[in-house]
Amino acid sequence: MAKKVLEEAKISIPEVKDILTKVFERMERQDMKPDLFSEAAWEYVHNFSKMDLETARKIIDMLQKEYSMDESQAIQIVNIDPNYPQEIRVILQRDPTLRDLDDEALTIMIQQIRDLEA
Repeated sequence: MAKKVLEEAKISIPEVKDILTKVFERMERQDMKPDLFSEAAWEYVHNFSKMDLETARKIIDMLQKEYSMDESQAIQIVNIDPNYPQEIRVILQRDPTLRDLDDEALTIMIQQIRDLEA
């Protein structure tokens, strides 16, 4: 039976990992097994989540406030956890104001991300 969608939101990989962890814990307490799709999703987020939930939220908030970045762009940056300006540039290339940031500004952005991860 199909379930009704109650809410739709854009979320980062660390947020998905947190949600799936809670779901799996609840299923375990009820002696239930996850389906193959849920197991595959868990494996993906377990392998590709590069930070904890609290840090991810702090970074998303910082990017939106300090750079007036769209939520989708901020989430993508959290998901890839960039080390080089070129990685951010790919995400920002369609934004008319942010695509013109130079490498120095993007390096500062990366450092701000690292500071929040510390």
